[in-house]
Amino acid sequence: MAMSCDSGLRTRHVEVRDTGGALQKPLVGVDVPFVVIVFASPDCPIANAIAPEIERLHKMTVDAGAAFYLVHARSDVTADTAQKHARKFAISAPILLDTDQSLAKELNATVTPEIVVVKTDQPTVEIIYQGLINNLYASLGNRRDQASEHYAREAIASAIVGQTVDPAYRKPLGCFIERAEP
Repeated sequence: MAMSCDSGLRTRHVEVRDTGGALQKPLVGVDVPFVVIVFASPDCPIANAIAPEIERLHKMTVDAGAAFYLVHARSDVTADTAQKHARKFAISAPILLDTDQSLAKELNATVTPEIVVVKTDQPTVEIIYQGLINNLYASLGNRRDQASEHYAREAIASAIVGQTVDPAYRKPLGCFIERAEP
């Protein structure tokens, strides 16, 4: 079933803490044309295999004058754990700890790794792409030697020039984000 990436965001005022403990609002107050959010997990083999691509996407996004965040949507991932994970996999992106999963719920993120490209330079927030980063994995346990399709790169390139992405949603493949109890 295809998912529409029409905005559908309930609120832009989701607050999460970064690894330094400061509150961040990644969907508001950012003076950038778009924000890229990648949901990851320190123990997800698929997310870790894609770590070099996540770093390339981070650099591509920052070079374009936009914002990029790596998000851990688990209550058991501490700032120390997230920082060690980033060092181990050479990821230099700012890290957010979505311990109550408010950002994951707002963006309807379901797995790690999952990318969300959000247009922020207008009155309403619009998700222009969500889902797969690339096709490194054909299915769970079925890894290619290298990715041949780079969906996230294409989505970011489209965001840079203000174009839409088609398709705007590709079902992500990875480790499920277990929802916290309400």
